[in-house]
Order: sequence, then structure tokens, then C-alpha cells
Amino acid sequence: MSMRRWIIALAFWIGVVGFIALDRSVSVEHDRFAEPPAFALGSGKVAGAGHCSGSTR
Repeated sequence: MSMRRWIIALAFWIGVVGFIALDRSVSVEHDRFAEPPAFALGSGKVAGAGHCSGSTR
């Protein structure tokens, strides 16, 4: 591998790792319990949010 190619590959991976570190430091922690239930079978709840409620309009 030539020196120029090695430098480009190193710069790419430094950029990827830097982007992931920046994203993790700025992002709010995901609360998995704040999401609507995936299935409401017999519980009386109506799906009002989530990926499956948009297709019933």
C-alpha cells in the first residue's frame, strides 16, 4: 500500500471514529420505555403512534 493511500485510509477512519464520538457526546440517551407498544392485543389500547399506524389512514 502506498503512503498516500495509507494516509487517506487513516484520515477516513479518524473521521468515522470522530463522527461517532461527537454523535454520542451530543445525543440524548434513548429511553426505550417511552415508545408505544408494538402490539395491543386485547389490552384495549389503540395504536396511535408508531410505524404501523400510518398505513391505516
